[in-house]
Amino acid sequence: MSTRLTGTIEDGVLKFDEPLGLPNHSRVTVIVEPLITTEQRLAAWDSTEARLRERPINSGGIRFTRDELHERD
Repeated sequence: MSTRLTGTIEDGVLKFDEPLGLPNHSRVTVIVEPLITTEQRLAAWDSTEARLRERPINSGGIRFTRDELHERD
């Protein structure tokens, strides 16, 4: 059985938003992942776009034409 819950860290202690429903002394595995807000996600994307505008990625490779890409023998 697997359950996905959210919670908050307060003074170094993880406090879940809702009860777990498990008996006392149950052994569990916990994976902690910080939640990313929509604002943080948009800010990260804006930062990435700004970086690409300042320093575009150029592989320096050969640029094939459409005909070359679709050439058949």
